[in-house]
Amino acid sequence: MPSPGKAAEAALPSEEPRASVQLTQAPFISLVLTGRNDGYGGDFLARFFRTLRFNHQQLASRSIAHEVVFVEWAPPPDRPLIRERIFIDVPDLDPGICSWYVVDPQYQDALSLNPRLEFLEFPAKNVGIRRARGRFVLTTNCDVYLGRHVLDVLARGALEQRVLYRAPRHDVNLPTDSPRLDLADLDDPKLLAGPAHVLKPPYFGSATGDFVLLDAESFHAIGGFNEVYRVARIGIDRNVIVKALSSGLRVVDIGGPVYHENHAGSYRLNPHAFAGRETEAPWGDRRWHSGGVSYVNPPTWGLSEAPLREIGERTWRLDFSWSAVPPLVNLQQIVLPVARSSGPRPGHYVRKR
Repeated sequence: MPSPGKAAEAALPSEEPRASVQLTQAPFISLVLTGRNDGYGGDFLARFFRTLRFNHQQLASRSIAHEVVFVEWAPPPDRPLIRERIFIDVPDLDPGICSWYVVDPQYQDALSLNPRLEFLEFPAKNVGIRRARGRFVLTTNCDVYLGRHVLDVLARGALEQRVLYRAPRHDVNLPTDSPRLDLADLDDPKLLAGPAHVLKPPYFGSATGDFVLLDAESFHAIGGFNEVYRVARIGIDRNVIVKALSSGLRVVDIGGPVYHENHAGSYRLNPHAFAGRETEAPWGDRRWHSGGVSYVNPPTWGLSEAPLREIGERTWRLDFSWSAVPPLVNLQQIVLPVARSSGPRPGHYVRKR
Protein backbone atom coordinates (compact mmCIF):
# COMPACT_ATOMS: atom_id res chain seq x y z
CA MET A 1 0.00 0.00 0.00
CA PRO A 2 1.39 3.44 -0.87
CA SER A 3 2.64 5.59 1.96
CA PRO A 4 0.06 8.06 3.27
CA GLY A 5 2.71 10.76 3.21
CA LYS A 6 2.51 11.13 -0.58
CA ALA A 7 -0.77 13.02 -0.32
CA ALA A 8 0.21 15.04 2.70
CA GLU A 9 2.09 17.91 1.08
CA ALA A 10 -1.03 19.23 -0.61
CA ALA A 11 -3.08 18.71 2.53
CA LEU A 12 -0.83 20.14 5.20
CA PRO A 13 1.17 23.31 4.55
CA SER A 14 4.37 23.54 6.56
CA GLU A 15 4.57 27.21 7.44
CA GLU A 16 2.53 29.55 9.60
CA PRO A 17 0.38 31.53 9.26
CA ARG A 18 -1.60 28.96 7.34
CA ALA A 19 -4.02 29.62 4.54
CA SER A 20 -6.90 27.21 4.40
CA VAL A 21 -5.98 24.36 2.06
CA GLN A 22 -8.69 22.10 0.68
CA LEU A 23 -7.81 18.43 0.36
CA THR A 24 -7.57 17.70 -3.36
CA GLN A 25 -7.74 13.93 -2.91
CA ALA A 26 -8.99 11.51 -0.32
CA PRO A 27 -6.88 11.66 2.84
CA PHE A 28 -5.33 8.49 4.14
CA ILE A 29 -7.34 8.57 7.35
CA SER A 30 -10.39 10.37 8.74
CA LEU A 31 -10.68 10.93 12.48
CA VAL A 32 -14.37 10.89 13.42
CA LEU A 33 -15.12 12.70 16.69
CA THR A 34 -18.31 13.78 18.42
CA GLY A 35 -19.26 16.11 21.25
CA ARG A 36 -21.09 19.25 22.26
CA ASN A 37 -20.55 22.29 24.43
CA ASP A 38 -22.52 21.33 27.54
CA GLY A 39 -19.77 20.66 30.09
CA TYR A 40 -20.10 16.89 29.93
CA GLY A 41 -17.46 15.11 32.02
CA GLY A 42 -16.02 18.28 33.52
CA ASP A 43 -14.12 20.70 31.29
CA PHE A 44 -14.74 18.88 28.04
CA LEU A 45 -13.49 21.68 25.82
CA ALA A 46 -10.07 21.96 27.48
CA ARG A 47 -9.54 18.20 27.21
CA PHE A 48 -10.74 18.13 23.62
CA PHE A 49 -8.61 21.04 22.43
CA ARG A 50 -5.47 19.62 24.02
CA THR A 51 -6.08 16.14 22.61
CA LEU A 52 -6.89 17.39 19.12
CA ARG A 53 -3.81 19.63 19.10
CA PHE A 54 -1.62 16.66 20.06
CA ASN A 55 -3.10 14.18 17.57
CA HIS A 56 -3.07 16.67 14.69
CA GLN A 57 0.55 17.66 15.34
CA GLN A 58 1.69 14.04 15.60
CA LEU A 59 -0.06 13.06 12.37
CA ALA A 60 1.22 16.13 10.53
CA SER A 61 4.80 15.62 11.75
CA ARG A 62 4.73 12.16 10.13
CA SER A 63 3.20 13.50 6.89
CA ILE A 64 0.08 11.38 7.37
CA ALA A 65 -2.65 12.91 5.20
CA HIS A 66 -5.66 13.16 7.49
CA GLU A 67 -8.93 14.95 8.01
CA VAL A 68 -10.91 15.70 11.16
CA VAL A 69 -14.64 15.01 10.94
CA PHE A 70 -16.44 16.45 13.94
CA VAL A 71 -20.13 15.86 14.64
CA GLU A 72 -21.57 18.43 17.02
CA TRP A 73 -24.57 16.44 18.18
CA ALA A 74 -27.69 18.23 19.48
CA PRO A 75 -25.85 21.36 20.67
CA PRO A 76 -27.56 23.35 23.45
CA PRO A 77 -29.11 26.55 22.10
CA ASP A 78 -27.83 28.71 24.97
CA ARG A 79 -24.12 28.00 24.36
CA PRO A 80 -21.83 28.78 21.44
CA LEU A 81 -20.94 25.98 19.08
CA ILE A 82 -17.59 24.30 19.58
CA ARG A 83 -17.00 25.15 15.92
CA GLU A 84 -16.92 28.84 16.88
CA ARG A 85 -13.91 28.29 19.18
CA ILE A 86 -11.93 25.47 17.66
CA PHE A 87 -9.66 27.42 15.31
CA ILE A 88 -9.00 30.04 18.00
CA ASP A 89 -8.01 27.52 20.65
CA VAL A 90 -6.22 25.21 18.19
CA PRO A 91 -4.76 27.79 15.75
CA ASP A 92 -2.49 25.33 13.92
CA LEU A 93 -5.49 23.22 12.88
CA ASP A 94 -6.20 24.04 9.24
CA PRO A 95 -9.91 24.47 8.38
CA GLY A 96 -9.22 22.90 5.00
CA ILE A 97 -8.68 19.44 6.53
CA CYS A 98 -11.78 19.64 8.71
CA SER A 99 -15.43 18.85 8.13
CA TRP A 100 -17.93 20.01 10.73
CA TYR A 101 -21.50 18.73 11.04
CA VAL A 102 -24.01 20.30 13.43
CA VAL A 103 -26.96 17.99 14.08
CA ASP A 104 -30.36 19.49 14.94
CA PRO A 105 -31.27 18.75 18.60
CA GLN A 106 -34.61 17.25 17.56
CA TYR A 107 -32.77 14.14 16.36
CA GLN A 108 -31.73 13.37 19.95
CA ASP A 109 -35.36 12.91 20.99
CA ALA A 110 -36.55 11.39 17.73
CA LEU A 111 -33.90 8.65 17.70
CA SER A 112 -33.80 7.73 21.39
CA LEU A 113 -35.99 5.00 22.86
CA ASN A 114 -34.66 5.79 26.33
CA PRO A 115 -35.26 9.33 27.65
CA ARG A 116 -32.38 8.94 30.13
CA LEU A 117 -29.76 8.75 27.39
CA GLU A 118 -28.01 12.11 27.42
CA PHE A 119 -25.96 11.72 24.26
CA LEU A 120 -26.47 9.37 21.32
CA GLU A 121 -22.78 8.81 20.71
CA PHE A 122 -22.97 6.17 18.02
CA PRO A 123 -25.67 7.65 15.79
CA ALA A 124 -23.48 10.77 16.00
CA LYS A 125 -20.40 8.80 14.94
CA ASN A 126 -22.39 7.26 12.10
CA VAL A 127 -23.09 10.77 10.78
CA GLY A 128 -19.32 11.26 10.57
CA ILE A 129 -18.55 7.83 9.14
CA ARG A 130 -21.14 8.31 6.42
CA ARG A 131 -19.54 11.57 5.30
CA ALA A 132 -15.83 10.92 5.91
CA ARG A 133 -13.56 11.15 2.87
CA GLY A 134 -10.60 9.12 4.10
CA ARG A 135 -9.53 5.73 2.75
CA PHE A 136 -9.58 4.57 6.36
CA VAL A 137 -11.85 5.82 9.13
CA LEU A 138 -10.94 5.95 12.81
CA THR A 139 -13.78 6.51 15.25
CA THR A 140 -12.40 7.62 18.57
CA ASN A 141 -13.17 10.01 21.42
CA CYS A 142 -12.18 13.57 22.16
CA ASP A 143 -9.91 12.72 25.10
CA VAL A 144 -7.98 9.84 23.49
CA TYR A 145 -4.35 10.36 22.45
CA LEU A 146 -2.81 8.28 19.68
CA GLY A 147 0.17 6.30 20.91
CA ARG A 148 3.61 6.01 19.36
CA HIS A 149 3.09 2.57 17.83
CA VAL A 150 -0.30 3.49 16.36
CA LEU A 151 1.24 6.56 14.74
CA ASP A 152 4.11 4.48 13.33
CA VAL A 153 1.66 2.00 11.77
CA LEU A 154 -0.26 4.84 10.14
CA ALA A 155 2.94 6.46 8.89
CA ARG A 156 3.95 3.22 7.17
CA GLY A 157 0.52 2.89 5.59
CA ALA A 158 0.49 -0.61 7.04
CA LEU A 159 -3.27 -1.10 7.07
CA GLU A 160 -5.27 -3.75 5.24
CA GLN A 161 -8.75 -3.69 3.75
CA ARG A 162 -11.45 -5.70 5.55
CA VAL A 163 -9.54 -5.65 8.82
CA LEU A 164 -10.98 -3.89 11.84
CA TYR A 165 -8.15 -2.65 14.03
CA ARG A 166 -8.41 -2.28 17.78
CA ALA A 167 -5.98 -0.71 20.25
CA PRO A 168 -5.72 -1.27 24.01
CA ARG A 169 -6.53 1.77 26.12
CA HIS A 170 -4.23 3.06 28.83
CA ASP A 171 -5.96 5.36 31.32
CA VAL A 172 -3.69 8.17 32.41
CA ASN A 173 -3.77 11.04 34.88
CA LEU A 174 -2.45 14.00 32.93
CA PRO A 175 -1.26 17.30 34.42
CA THR A 176 -4.06 19.79 33.90
CA ASP A 177 -1.73 22.80 34.01
CA SER A 178 0.06 21.85 30.79
CA PRO A 179 -1.79 22.85 27.59
CA ARG A 180 0.60 20.83 25.44
CA LEU A 181 1.87 17.28 25.73
CA ASP A 182 4.31 15.16 23.78
CA LEU A 183 4.88 11.43 23.35
CA ALA A 184 7.40 11.37 26.19
CA ASP A 185 4.66 12.49 28.58
CA LEU A 186 2.40 9.64 27.52
CA ASP A 187 5.25 7.13 27.83
CA ASP A 188 5.75 8.03 31.50
CA PRO A 189 4.57 4.98 33.52
CA LYS A 190 3.94 7.21 36.53
CA LEU A 191 0.91 8.67 34.73
CA LEU A 192 -0.84 5.31 34.37
CA ALA A 193 -4.09 5.13 36.31
CA GLY A 194 -4.24 1.43 37.05
CA PRO A 195 -3.35 -1.58 34.89
CA ALA A 196 -3.49 -1.26 31.12
CA HIS A 197 -6.38 -2.86 29.25
CA VAL A 198 -5.61 -6.18 27.59
CA LEU A 199 -7.33 -7.15 24.35
CA LYS A 200 -8.32 -10.78 23.92
CA PRO A 201 -9.62 -12.52 20.78
CA PRO A 202 -12.02 -12.91 19.14
CA TYR A 203 -13.62 -9.57 20.10
CA PHE A 204 -10.51 -7.69 21.21
CA GLY A 205 -12.91 -5.80 23.45
CA SER A 206 -12.43 -3.37 26.36
CA ALA A 207 -13.06 0.33 25.78
CA THR A 208 -13.91 -0.45 22.16
CA GLY A 209 -15.43 2.96 21.50
CA ASP A 210 -12.06 4.64 21.97
CA PHE A 211 -10.51 3.02 18.89
CA VAL A 212 -12.28 1.42 15.93
CA LEU A 213 -10.25 1.69 12.73
CA LEU A 214 -11.55 0.27 9.47
CA ASP A 215 -11.35 1.03 5.78
CA ALA A 216 -14.19 3.26 4.61
CA GLU A 217 -15.58 0.73 2.13
CA SER A 218 -15.97 -1.91 4.84
CA PHE A 219 -17.44 0.60 7.29
CA HIS A 220 -20.11 1.41 4.72
CA ALA A 221 -20.66 -2.28 3.94
CA ILE A 222 -21.52 -3.10 7.56
CA GLY A 223 -23.59 0.06 7.90
CA GLY A 224 -21.70 1.72 10.74
CA PHE A 225 -22.61 1.21 14.39
CA ASN A 226 -25.90 -0.32 15.53
CA GLU A 227 -28.80 2.12 15.08
CA VAL A 228 -31.50 -0.50 15.69
CA TYR A 229 -30.99 -0.91 19.43
CA ARG A 230 -31.57 2.55 20.85
CA VAL A 231 -32.19 1.81 24.52
CA ALA A 232 -28.56 1.97 25.65
CA ARG A 233 -25.34 3.62 24.57
CA ILE A 234 -23.03 1.28 26.42
CA GLY A 235 -22.25 -1.91 24.53
CA ILE A 236 -22.93 -0.47 21.08
CA ASP A 237 -19.18 -0.23 20.52
CA ARG A 238 -18.68 -3.91 21.38
CA ASN A 239 -21.62 -4.81 19.16
CA VAL A 240 -19.87 -3.45 16.04
CA ILE A 241 -17.21 -6.13 16.57
CA VAL A 242 -19.92 -8.80 16.38
CA LYS A 243 -21.19 -7.20 13.19
CA ALA A 244 -17.70 -7.14 11.69
CA LEU A 245 -17.00 -10.79 12.50
CA SER A 246 -20.44 -11.83 11.24
CA SER A 247 -19.66 -10.03 7.99
CA GLY A 248 -16.43 -11.95 7.44
CA LEU A 249 -14.03 -9.19 8.49
CA ARG A 250 -10.98 -9.86 10.61
CA VAL A 251 -10.52 -8.10 13.94
CA VAL A 252 -6.95 -7.60 15.15
CA ASP A 253 -4.97 -5.74 17.79
CA ILE A 254 -2.97 -3.00 16.07
CA GLY A 255 -0.13 -3.73 18.49
CA GLY A 256 0.15 -0.60 20.64
CA PRO A 257 -1.96 1.53 22.96
CA VAL A 258 -3.94 4.73 22.88
CA TYR A 259 -4.20 6.90 25.99
CA HIS A 260 -7.41 8.07 27.64
CA GLU A 261 -7.37 11.05 29.97
CA ASN A 262 -9.11 10.36 33.26
CA HIS A 263 -11.83 12.86 34.05
CA ALA A 264 -14.83 13.36 36.30
CA GLY A 265 -17.93 11.64 34.98
CA SER A 266 -15.97 8.93 33.16
CA TYR A 267 -17.67 5.52 33.21
CA ARG A 268 -14.33 4.01 34.16
CA LEU A 269 -14.31 5.94 37.42
CA ASN A 270 -17.98 5.26 38.15
CA PRO A 271 -18.78 1.75 36.84
CA HIS A 272 -21.04 0.93 39.80
CA ALA A 273 -22.67 4.32 40.22
CA PHE A 274 -26.04 2.86 39.18
CA ALA A 275 -25.68 -0.63 40.66
CA GLY A 276 -29.13 -2.06 41.33
CA ARG A 277 -30.80 0.65 39.25
CA GLU A 278 -29.11 0.15 35.91
CA THR A 279 -32.14 1.31 33.93
CA GLU A 280 -31.62 4.81 35.38
CA ALA A 281 -28.05 5.16 34.06
CA PRO A 282 -27.44 7.97 31.54
CA TRP A 283 -25.63 5.44 29.35
CA GLY A 284 -28.45 2.87 29.57
CA ASP A 285 -28.52 -0.63 31.01
CA ARG A 286 -25.40 -2.54 30.07
CA ARG A 287 -27.12 -5.90 30.59
CA TRP A 288 -28.07 -6.59 27.00
CA HIS A 289 -26.71 -9.10 24.51
CA SER A 290 -24.22 -6.78 22.81
CA GLY A 291 -21.75 -9.65 22.39
CA GLY A 292 -24.25 -12.17 21.02
CA VAL A 293 -26.49 -10.52 18.42
CA SER A 294 -25.86 -8.69 15.19
CA TYR A 295 -27.90 -6.00 13.43
CA VAL A 296 -28.89 -4.67 10.03
CA ASN A 297 -29.11 -0.90 9.91
CA PRO A 298 -31.55 0.75 7.51
CA PRO A 299 -30.04 2.07 4.26
CA THR A 300 -30.46 5.60 5.65
CA TRP A 301 -28.05 5.02 8.57
CA GLY A 302 -25.99 8.02 9.53
CA LEU A 303 -28.91 10.39 8.86
CA SER A 304 -28.09 10.21 5.17
CA GLU A 305 -31.50 11.64 4.26
CA ALA A 306 -31.26 14.64 6.58
CA PRO A 307 -31.44 18.01 4.79
CA LEU A 308 -27.91 19.44 4.66
CA ARG A 309 -27.31 23.17 4.79
CA GLU A 310 -23.92 24.88 4.64
CA ILE A 311 -23.53 27.40 7.47
CA GLY A 312 -19.82 28.20 7.30
CA GLU A 313 -16.46 27.14 5.88
CA ARG A 314 -16.62 23.34 5.61
CA THR A 315 -19.46 23.45 8.15
CA TRP A 316 -22.90 22.00 7.56
CA ARG A 317 -26.07 21.74 9.59
CA LEU A 318 -28.28 18.66 9.43
CA ASP A 319 -31.78 20.13 9.66
CA PHE A 320 -34.53 18.03 11.16
CA SER A 321 -36.82 15.97 8.98
CA TRP A 322 -38.94 13.00 9.96
CA SER A 323 -38.08 11.40 6.63
CA ALA A 324 -34.50 10.99 7.89
CA VAL A 325 -35.60 9.18 11.08
CA PRO A 326 -35.76 5.36 10.85
CA PRO A 327 -38.78 3.48 12.21
CA LEU A 328 -38.93 3.23 16.00
CA VAL A 329 -39.40 -0.53 15.76
CA ASN A 330 -38.43 -2.71 12.81
CA LEU A 331 -38.41 -6.39 13.66
CA GLN A 332 -36.85 -7.25 10.31
CA GLN A 333 -33.66 -5.58 11.49
CA ILE A 334 -33.27 -7.97 14.44
CA VAL A 335 -31.13 -10.93 13.44
CA LEU A 336 -30.36 -14.27 15.04
CA PRO A 337 -27.37 -14.66 17.35
CA VAL A 338 -24.06 -15.40 15.70
CA ALA A 339 -22.09 -18.58 16.28
CA ARG A 340 -18.43 -19.38 15.89
CA SER A 341 -17.59 -20.95 12.59
CA SER A 342 -16.06 -24.42 12.58
CA GLY A 343 -14.14 -23.49 9.45
CA PRO A 344 -10.40 -22.91 9.16
CA ARG A 345 -10.46 -19.17 9.91
CA PRO A 346 -10.29 -18.50 13.67
CA GLY A 347 -12.56 -15.73 14.83
CA HIS A 348 -14.79 -15.86 11.74
CA TYR A 349 -18.44 -15.79 12.68
CA VAL A 350 -21.53 -16.80 10.74
CA ARG A 351 -25.24 -16.53 11.41
CA LYS A 352 -27.04 -19.52 12.89
CA ARG A 353 -29.67 -21.13 10.72
